[in-house]
Amino acid sequence: MNTLVERLQKALDDKKLSWSKASTMIGLSPQAPSKWKKGQIGKETLEKLAELLEVDVGWLLTGKDAGVFEPLVTVETVVATEDHKDEFVWIDVVEAVFSCGAGESIEFHFDTINGKIPFSPSFMKDKGVTEKTMKIIKAKGESMADFIKDGDLVGINLAQTDIIDGEIYAVYLAGEGMLKQIFKEADGSLVLHSLNEKFPDRIVSEENGRNFKVIGRQFWRAG
Repeated sequence: MNTLVERLQKALDDKKLSWSKASTMIGLSPQAPSKWKKGQIGKETLEKLAELLEVDVGWLLTGKDAGVFEPLVTVETVVATEDHKDEFVWIDVVEAVFSCGAGESIEFHFDTINGKIPFSPSFMKDKGVTEKTMKIIKAKGESMADFIKDGDLVGINLAQTDIIDGEIYAVYLAGEGMLKQIFKEADGSLVLHSLNEKFPDRIVSEENGRNFKVIGRQFWRAG
């Protein structure tokens, strides 16, 4: 079973349900499956089908068991099959882990690809990103919970490095990569704020600012 449609068919067969019956059971018309069979399924519909059929949504998407990290497609994006791949822009998931904790010594490997995720051109236009400026990285730790959790995939815009007060950025400070909400202080210093109150804020001052770099602004996430 190499496609989402084949996995949906198996789940329907296991429940002895037809496509049209499943559609009406989740509150849609009997004609809705005509789009599903082409791979055109939105997030909410897919989640409802997974609940109805008592299967893991991650398995429907990737064919992998729950808990297996296989960043090919996510619930946050519209699912695309090979027949519709030209309707989407496939963005690389790069080998770069940014800490949502106290910070972690890392090396950037934006040239190492761990998978791809499809995005619609209209989504990218709305977010102001391109294939060249958009990178998808993996979060580690719980300092930004519940907004960004350990293992989430995070989209960052490399072209947006100017700090907007209160936005979340991927940053590099003294050899550590992290995802933090940034606030500007009146004295020119920056507060790297964690949403999880268990983690203290970090201050970027003139003294340590030479070892500070903004990689890009966070604009998308999926877990």
